[in-house]
Amino acid sequence: MDIGRTAQIVVTMLSPTIAVGTAIYTPRVYRAVRAALRPAARTEDQPSGRPIELIAGDLRRLLRQHDAVRTDTAIARRAHRLRALEAAITDCALEAARALGVTCADHPPLSTAQLRRLLLALTAAGLMLPPSVGLISADRRL
Repeated sequence: MDIGRTAQIVVTMLSPTIAVGTAIYTPRVYRAVRAALRPAARTEDQPSGRPIELIAGDLRRLLRQHDAVRTDTAIARRAHRLRALEAAITDCALEAARALGVTCADHPPLSTAQLRRLLLALTAAGLMLPPSVGLISADRRL
């Protein structure tokens, strides 16, 4: 067999792989080259976390879910869901506290009373949260 003919067969067999690889990796290479040529952005001017609007929206959604689960009559796995929602609310509330400069305990998990105090401190700092949910509404257990 001729070496030229063998090379032709190998190139024919590898051409689909080369075409797919080029299609996949060309955008990555382009972005990497563009990022390398662009001057570095100053990190001091950039905010470090998510915007407070997104944090507040997530916190309001989680509080409504917590209230719906708390008032639901179906008992199956309710306690587990409440604990999971309270953990998510704690994470979101701590993120909001850092964004607003509200002093808080930096180590989760927080008890329900600590979480309620943190949510009330966030509303006092100007964060709009639904006042009718169970974790924020006036309660004698606080």
